[in-house]
Amino acid sequence: MWILMKKAIALFLALSMVISLAACSGGSQGTSGNTTPPTNSGAPSNDTNSPSDGPTYHWQVGNVLAADQPWDLGLVKFAELLNEYSGGRMELTVQSGGVLGSEIAMLESVQMGTLDFSICSTPSMSGFVDSQNYFDLPYLFQSVEDAWAIMDDWLAADRCAALEGSGFKGLGYFENGTYMVGSNVRIEHPEDMQGVRVRSHSSNLQSDSFAAIGAMPLSVAWGDIYTSLQQHTIDAVSGTTLTNMYGGKFYEQVKYITMTNHHFIPSLVVMNEDLWNSLSSEDQEIVQKAFNEAVVYQREIAFEYAETYKNNIVDSGVEIIDVDTAEWAEAMSSVYDKYVGTVGIDADMITRIQEAEAALQ
Repeated sequence: MWILMKKAIALFLALSMVISLAACSGGSQGTSGNTTPPTNSGAPSNDTNSPSDGPTYHWQVGNVLAADQPWDLGLVKFAELLNEYSGGRMELTVQSGGVLGSEIAMLESVQMGTLDFSICSTPSMSGFVDSQNYFDLPYLFQSVEDAWAIMDDWLAADRCAALEGSGFKGLGYFENGTYMVGSNVRIEHPEDMQGVRVRSHSSNLQSDSFAAIGAMPLSVAWGDIYTSLQQHTIDAVSGTTLTNMYGGKFYEQVKYITMTNHHFIPSLVVMNEDLWNSLSSEDQEIVQKAFNEAVVYQREIAFEYAETYKNNIVDSGVEIIDVDTAEWAEAMSSVYDKYVGTVGIDADMITRIQEAEAALQ
């Protein structure tokens, strides 16, 4: 039933998503990297605007998560559509499994122009820009469904546009899920986190969300989480979604997963800004169109995978604990007092998001 509901939501939002994400496009001409001179194959076309006319591109996109997971599958679909819509001129190689480094390292490479594209969870952007910090606020949205409705209506385009001039071109967002807590101590209420050594994201805002309830947030690199749980240097892991909890096999080292859903964290796909600006307007349209369609595909499979993985985790013997999210939201609310009005988080924007969500009820 849950899968069917998620599919319906994904299909219902697809049309508005394509429109809103397309608003992330734009830019002026500049210099380009990773291009080769135009090539001619087959019979010449009489249509000078044929997608196969123009320069060829050989691009790479970095992904810290494993292959055959929703991020990877969405990027593979993006690559396929790029190739199709460009008449074979645009080739995108998906490098998953962290082979190009951590999320931070890959973002640095994209910003410098030594990597063409990358995907990241939005907290990883906090060291580069402030525009994505809204997603680090606990319980900014009441549900994933509300979050995507607002994202597809205007918020995704707004946050992509806010990246202008940063060295990043935001193409849009993939579904990632909400954060929960995997632990070896039973956690149901915020006070159960007292003194718990929990892996949190590198974002100060997210770490402070846990500190607000008495936990001991620790920054642990993605590749070190499994070993840290195994060696008991941390008691719990957060800064990860259910899908990634399964994909990273962290569930093998915990007894409980508490569905706090405290952060809605979309995954942002960025392109080097100079590379984007170097493309013709026609090629920019191809890139954005291909990405928007990949988003529709990725979101649907991400919901399906999350439900399947949840069942697999339960079958493995891990206890899933549902919580009163209102209780957790209240316990973490002091973070708003500390951060709203700083680090790029504007009170008027929070109000706009809250009013948009109220209108959905």
